[in-house]
Amino acid sequence: MRNRNTSTQTYSTIALRVLARGVFACCLLVSVLGNSNCRAQGDAKIPKEEEGTGVVELLGESLDPDIPFHDEKNNFVKFGQYFDGKRPIILSFNYSNCPNVCSIQLEKMAISLSRIDLDVEKDFQVISVSIDPNEQASRAREFKEKFTRFYNRPDFDDGWHFLVGDEADIRMLASECGVTYKYIPEQKLYSHPPVFLLISPEGKIVRYIYGLDYEPITVKRALVEAAEGKIGSSINRLSFLTGCYLYNPNSGTYTFQAIAIMRIGGAATVIGLCIGLVPYWLKRRSTKSQIDKSMNKDNDNEQPAQTINSSTAS
Repeated sequence: MRNRNTSTQTYSTIALRVLARGVFACCLLVSVLGNSNCRAQGDAKIPKEEEGTGVVELLGESLDPDIPFHDEKNNFVKFGQYFDGKRPIILSFNYSNCPNVCSIQLEKMAISLSRIDLDVEKDFQVISVSIDPNEQASRAREFKEKFTRFYNRPDFDDGWHFLVGDEADIRMLASECGVTYKYIPEQKLYSHPPVFLLISPEGKIVRYIYGLDYEPITVKRALVEAAEGKIGSSINRLSFLTGCYLYNPNSGTYTFQAIAIMRIGGAATVIGLCIGLVPYWLKRRSTKSQIDKSMNKDNDNEQPAQTINSSTAS
């Protein structure tokens, strides 16, 4: 009986170890396979017009302060006039006719900023540069009104800017930020990555925030560090890369390849369980064999004693 209890405990211990091993293997495989598979699917599905767009991080680089633009009030400005030595800048590249990404990006960031205890204009600035050289200041003003209402706070007008400019100047600033985008004539749309940059008060790139979801506490921490000029690690970069935001030329929008991720997760789970369970099965067979041998040996030892007792009784 003691051997059987020991056997049960042994099996339980092994099972727990196998479960932990399987969970670890699944997580590892989802991470590795998800990234590589999404990239492979991206190569297969991203149209030719989409090639060459993305972000190359240029942390620590200073931006040219003399690049000219017009703000939403049609005032002539140079980008460097926003480097006041006190307030960091949240910078993005968007355009008003964007069918999907820009709206989600700006709306989500406005909502996130409304939930932190720092104020636009007082503590930091927000700048959106239109990548469409045909966009006018009046349109930029409408674009600003559309999204700043999600911020829902007073006295921020002088701290939130929507800029328009010539194509050469727009591309110069985007290039200095490591952001590349393309115009797709067939769709009359721009293909561009959803990313925000954190710029120090002196005009230095200190952080990149990717994707379309921004945790308020994370944004606040990034702003505080940007105000101090600290260069920080990217936010949401891994989820953005493995999320597979792909441009759909038919709908003119970006899509998230969730089905692909689910398939990868299912396959990784099966593989992970196999990796964990095969050693368990082998170990169980080996342990059972050893227990059976031990029990047979005990029975052999008990048999002479029973024979002696039977002879004595007669």
